[in-house]
Amino acid sequence: MKVRKENRVLTVDEADKAFYLSEGYDVVEVENGEYVVSEKATGGRTYTIAEYSKLEAENAELKAENTSLKAATKKLKAENTGKNTEKSEKAEK
Repeated sequence: MKVRKENRVLTVDEADKAFYLSEGYDVVEVENGEYVVSEKATGGRTYTIAEYSKLEAENAELKAENTSLKAATKKLKAENTGKNTEKSEKAEK
């Protein structure tokens, strides 16, 4: 198995996987000559307060957008259901 942290790639045993994940190494696979992350690690990585705050703000913004989109979808479904009912009533006549 291969693990990568920044530009360092190591071949390690499966038994050592937990250790390397806790040290911040990602488990990678080689696809088309490139390393693709198959299991991401967060252990050993640190984030600044600014990075964390930015992510929190982005998360709140995306949650608000998601809520408004769900409401808009619900409204459109209700409108379309009404139109479909009207069309079926006209077709029956």
